Amino acid sequence: MNLPNLLTLSRIVLSVPALLLLTTGNGTVLYFLSAVVFIVAALTDFFDGRIARKRGLVTDLGKFLDQLSDKILVTSIFLGFLTLSKVSVWFLFLMIFRDTMVSGIRMMASSQGRVIAADFFGKAKTVSQMAFIGILYLNVIWDLFDPLMISIIELLVAVLTLASGFNYLLKNLQIFKGGS
Repeated sequence: MNLPNLLTLSRIVLSVPALLLLTTGNGTVLYFLSAVVFIVAALTDFFDGRIARKRGLVTDLGKFLDQLSDKILVTSIFLGFLTLSKVSVWFLFLMIFRDTMVSGIRMMASSQGRVIAADFFGKAKTVSQMAFIGILYLNVIWDLFDPLMISIIELLVAVLTLASGFNYLLKNLQIFKGGS
Protein backbone atom coordinates (compact mmCIF):
# COMPACT_ATOMS: atom_id res chain seq x y z
CA MET A 1 0.00 0.00 0.00
CA ASN A 2 1.53 3.30 -1.10
CA LEU A 3 0.43 6.95 -0.96
CA PRO A 4 -1.31 6.97 -4.38
CA ASN A 5 -3.31 3.86 -3.45
CA LEU A 6 -4.28 5.41 -0.10
CA LEU A 7 -5.50 8.52 -1.94
CA THR A 8 -7.49 6.29 -4.27
CA LEU A 9 -9.06 4.43 -1.34
CA SER A 10 -9.93 7.77 0.29
CA ARG A 11 -12.08 8.51 -2.78
CA ILE A 12 -14.19 5.45 -1.96
CA VAL A 13 -14.48 6.48 1.70
CA LEU A 14 -15.39 10.08 0.82
CA SER A 15 -18.21 8.85 -1.43
CA VAL A 16 -20.24 7.95 1.65
CA PRO A 17 -20.40 11.38 3.35
CA ALA A 18 -20.79 13.11 -0.03
CA LEU A 19 -23.84 10.96 -0.81
CA LEU A 20 -25.30 11.24 2.70
CA LEU A 21 -24.97 15.03 2.75
CA LEU A 22 -26.58 15.25 -0.69
CA THR A 23 -29.56 13.05 0.15
CA THR A 24 -30.16 13.63 3.87
CA GLY A 25 -32.59 16.44 4.21
CA ASN A 26 -33.16 19.30 1.86
CA GLY A 27 -30.88 22.23 2.32
CA THR A 28 -28.40 24.40 0.54
CA VAL A 29 -25.86 24.03 3.36
CA LEU A 30 -25.94 20.22 3.10
CA TYR A 31 -25.66 20.39 -0.70
CA PHE A 32 -22.72 22.77 -0.35
CA LEU A 33 -20.97 20.47 2.16
CA SER A 34 -21.60 17.50 -0.13
CA ALA A 35 -20.04 19.46 -3.00
CA VAL A 36 -16.97 20.25 -0.90
CA VAL A 37 -16.51 16.57 0.00
CA PHE A 38 -17.01 15.63 -3.65
CA ILE A 39 -14.40 18.16 -4.80
CA VAL A 40 -11.88 16.81 -2.28
CA ALA A 41 -12.61 13.27 -3.48
CA ALA A 42 -12.32 14.28 -7.14
CA LEU A 43 -8.99 15.97 -6.47
CA THR A 44 -7.60 12.69 -5.14
CA ASP A 45 -8.18 11.31 -8.65
CA PHE A 46 -5.81 13.93 -10.03
CA PHE A 47 -3.18 13.60 -7.32
CA ASP A 48 -3.05 9.80 -6.99
CA GLY A 49 -2.08 9.34 -10.63
CA ARG A 50 0.30 12.27 -10.67
CA ILE A 51 2.14 11.06 -7.56
CA ALA A 52 2.21 7.47 -8.78
CA ARG A 53 3.76 8.44 -12.12
CA LYS A 54 6.20 10.96 -10.64
CA ARG A 55 7.49 8.58 -7.95
CA GLY A 56 7.37 5.40 -10.03
CA LEU A 57 4.60 3.93 -7.86
CA VAL A 58 2.25 2.82 -10.63
CA THR A 59 0.92 -0.65 -9.76
CA ASP A 60 -1.68 -3.02 -11.15
CA LEU A 61 -3.52 -2.69 -7.82
CA GLY A 62 -3.51 1.08 -8.24
CA LYS A 63 -4.87 0.84 -11.78
CA PHE A 64 -7.65 -1.45 -10.54
CA LEU A 65 -8.50 0.64 -7.48
CA ASP A 66 -8.48 3.87 -9.50
CA GLN A 67 -11.16 2.59 -11.85
CA LEU A 68 -13.20 1.14 -9.00
CA SER A 69 -13.05 4.29 -6.87
CA ASP A 70 -14.03 6.50 -9.82
CA LYS A 71 -17.09 4.33 -10.46
CA ILE A 72 -18.10 4.29 -6.80
CA LEU A 73 -17.74 8.06 -6.39
CA VAL A 74 -19.43 9.07 -9.62
CA THR A 75 -22.22 6.48 -9.47
CA SER A 76 -23.06 7.23 -5.84
CA ILE A 77 -23.31 10.97 -6.49
CA PHE A 78 -25.42 10.47 -9.63
CA LEU A 79 -27.68 8.19 -7.57
CA GLY A 80 -28.00 11.04 -5.09
CA PHE A 81 -28.95 13.44 -7.87
CA LEU A 82 -31.42 10.86 -9.18
CA THR A 83 -33.15 10.84 -5.78
CA LEU A 84 -33.38 14.63 -6.11
CA SER A 85 -34.82 14.24 -9.65
CA LYS A 86 -31.86 16.13 -11.13
CA VAL A 87 -30.71 13.38 -13.56
CA SER A 88 -32.68 10.93 -15.64
CA VAL A 89 -33.02 7.23 -14.96
CA TRP A 90 -31.98 6.50 -18.56
CA PHE A 91 -28.75 8.47 -18.01
CA LEU A 92 -27.85 6.50 -14.92
CA PHE A 93 -28.74 3.23 -16.69
CA LEU A 94 -26.44 4.05 -19.64
CA MET A 95 -23.65 4.99 -17.28
CA ILE A 96 -23.97 1.75 -15.29
CA PHE A 97 -24.31 -0.26 -18.53
CA ARG A 98 -21.06 1.22 -19.85
CA ASP A 99 -19.19 0.73 -16.59
CA THR A 100 -20.39 -2.87 -16.28
CA MET A 101 -19.38 -3.63 -19.87
CA VAL A 102 -15.91 -2.11 -19.39
CA SER A 103 -15.49 -3.97 -16.08
CA GLY A 104 -16.39 -7.21 -17.87
CA ILE A 105 -13.81 -6.48 -20.56
CA ARG A 106 -11.22 -5.81 -17.87
CA MET A 107 -12.10 -9.07 -16.08
CA MET A 108 -11.72 -11.03 -19.32
CA ALA A 109 -8.38 -9.34 -19.97
CA SER A 110 -7.26 -10.03 -16.40
CA SER A 111 -8.04 -13.72 -16.79
CA GLN A 112 -5.58 -13.63 -19.70
CA GLY A 113 -2.92 -11.84 -17.67
CA ARG A 114 -3.60 -8.39 -19.12
CA VAL A 115 -4.41 -5.15 -17.35
CA ILE A 116 -6.36 -2.55 -19.29
CA ALA A 117 -5.65 0.93 -18.00
CA ALA A 118 -7.89 3.90 -18.71
CA ASP A 119 -7.34 5.45 -22.13
CA PHE A 120 -7.98 8.98 -23.36
CA PHE A 121 -11.72 8.35 -23.93
CA GLY A 122 -12.13 6.77 -20.50
CA LYS A 123 -10.44 9.73 -18.87
CA ALA A 124 -12.51 12.18 -20.95
CA LYS A 125 -15.64 10.32 -19.86
CA THR A 126 -14.65 10.61 -16.20
CA VAL A 127 -13.83 14.32 -16.54
CA SER A 128 -17.14 15.01 -18.32
CA GLN A 129 -19.10 13.12 -15.67
CA MET A 130 -17.33 14.94 -12.84
CA ALA A 131 -17.87 18.29 -14.58
CA PHE A 132 -21.57 17.42 -14.99
CA ILE A 133 -21.72 16.62 -11.28
CA GLY A 134 -20.17 20.04 -10.60
CA ILE A 135 -22.85 21.68 -12.75
CA LEU A 136 -25.56 19.75 -10.90
CA TYR A 137 -24.15 20.91 -7.57
CA LEU A 138 -24.11 24.52 -8.80
CA ASN A 139 -27.71 24.07 -9.85
CA VAL A 140 -29.01 22.63 -6.57
CA ILE A 141 -27.11 25.25 -4.55
CA TRP A 142 -27.68 28.39 -6.66
CA ASP A 143 -30.11 27.38 -9.44
CA LEU A 144 -27.81 28.72 -12.17
CA PHE A 145 -28.85 26.65 -15.18
CA ASP A 146 -32.02 26.30 -17.18
CA PRO A 147 -33.50 22.75 -17.13
CA LEU A 148 -33.07 22.52 -20.92
CA MET A 149 -29.36 23.30 -20.57
CA ILE A 150 -29.02 20.55 -17.93
CA SER A 151 -30.79 18.11 -20.28
CA ILE A 152 -28.45 18.99 -23.15
CA ILE A 153 -25.38 18.55 -20.95
CA GLU A 154 -26.78 15.24 -19.67
CA LEU A 155 -27.23 14.05 -23.26
CA LEU A 156 -23.69 15.09 -24.26
CA VAL A 157 -22.18 13.34 -21.24
CA ALA A 158 -24.25 10.22 -22.03
CA VAL A 159 -23.00 10.17 -25.64
CA LEU A 160 -19.37 10.50 -24.49
CA THR A 161 -19.93 7.81 -21.86
CA LEU A 162 -21.31 5.34 -24.43
CA ALA A 163 -18.64 6.23 -27.01
CA SER A 164 -15.98 5.55 -24.39
CA GLY A 165 -17.50 2.14 -23.60
CA PHE A 166 -17.70 1.08 -27.21
CA ASN A 167 -14.14 2.31 -27.75
CA TYR A 168 -12.98 -0.10 -25.02
CA LEU A 169 -14.98 -2.89 -26.61
CA LEU A 170 -13.63 -2.32 -30.11
CA LYS A 171 -10.02 -1.93 -28.92
CA ASN A 172 -10.20 -5.17 -26.94
CA LEU A 173 -12.26 -7.53 -29.08
CA GLN A 174 -9.30 -9.93 -29.22
CA ILE A 175 -9.77 -10.88 -25.55
CA PHE A 176 -12.98 -12.67 -26.50
CA LYS A 177 -11.03 -14.80 -28.95
CA GLY A 178 -8.57 -15.84 -26.26
CA GLY A 179 -5.73 -13.91 -27.92
CA SER A 180 -3.61 -11.15 -26.52
